[in-house]
Amino acid sequence: MKQPVTIFEIAQECGVSIATVSRVLNGTAPVSHATRSRVNAAIEKYSYTPNGFARGLSRRKSMTLGVIMPDIANPYFAGMFQEIENAAYEAQYSVLLCNTSFRSSTAQTSGRRELDSFKMMADKNVDGVLVAGGQADLTAVSPEYKEALGRLSAAVPTLVLGCPIPGIDCRFIQRERGQGVLVAVSYLASLGHRHIGFVGGESGVGVTEARLAAYVGALETFDLPYDPQRIALSDYYAPEGYQAMSALLSRKIPCTAVLAMNDGVAQGAYRALADAGFSVPEAMSVISCDQFFSAEYFVPRLTSVDQHNERFGKMVVGALLSEINGSENEPVFTHRPELIIRESCCSPREVRDN
Repeated sequence: MKQPVTIFEIAQECGVSIATVSRVLNGTAPVSHATRSRVNAAIEKYSYTPNGFARGLSRRKSMTLGVIMPDIANPYFAGMFQEIENAAYEAQYSVLLCNTSFRSSTAQTSGRRELDSFKMMADKNVDGVLVAGGQADLTAVSPEYKEALGRLSAAVPTLVLGCPIPGIDCRFIQRERGQGVLVAVSYLASLGHRHIGFVGGESGVGVTEARLAAYVGALETFDLPYDPQRIALSDYYAPEGYQAMSALLSRKIPCTAVLAMNDGVAQGAYRALADAGFSVPEAMSVISCDQFFSAEYFVPRLTSVDQHNERFGKMVVGALLSEINGSENEPVFTHRPELIIRESCCSPREVRDN
């Protein structure tokens, strides 16, 4: 007996995404007359009956939002989730959280849990799903991830915080543009620093690539020398910050200041500098590109770029609710990173001694 046609085959025949087919089926968002006619013709041709995924958008609202994050122990995601939950509460929604424990260095194994979370969210009758980071933040995603995200976005209005993925018809918000790095380099240059390093982050991850590009561009803007040996990538946590700073010091190249990927990396960098007999900021100025709650309690207090996660959390919830309600208006994010100057930077020694 011939298998019934699927929503994916309908989409393929019509040259549209599966989300567009779902919108035609459910009438939840505007679709052009030509596209609607083409999809309806294919539905009639094959006597297509929507499956559970395609029916997802037509279900009665549960007043629940799904949130999928890679590591809730990471202060960046923990702080963002708290603000998302607060904003959802104000809108009278509850939140269902999936913590996937995804690490880009082990994507082949840890990515399975992320894909399972997509399926679980589609089955839980949530009204919309927010995907923050994970494989979406990689510069190249697996075919399995792309297919799973396509299925999820066909079933449930989905908002992804990460790099846009061609062929996936859901809303993407690429937050990191590197503005905070430019602000940090500008401040260091104003203090007289010329040899500025970069520690932390991992290649192939969107946030790292964006900040690295901004770092290189900022050095050029302020006519500062660029040397790839002043870049030490690792990951996003204190142990990796220690490793990256140690690697940078071992190269014995001129460096009077470093940009740390975030406060966690900066914490590790502080420890590595102390173990090597260097003081902050006298021997090395340190700036974090992403402030967590602990910056005020470093010794010395850490100068950080405040990315204003609290505002961002409210805005992404608003954008997801707009997606749920079928609005095609793109979200506008007006906040800018803000440099919080504390105690971890000063003029380089060679400038002060002259």
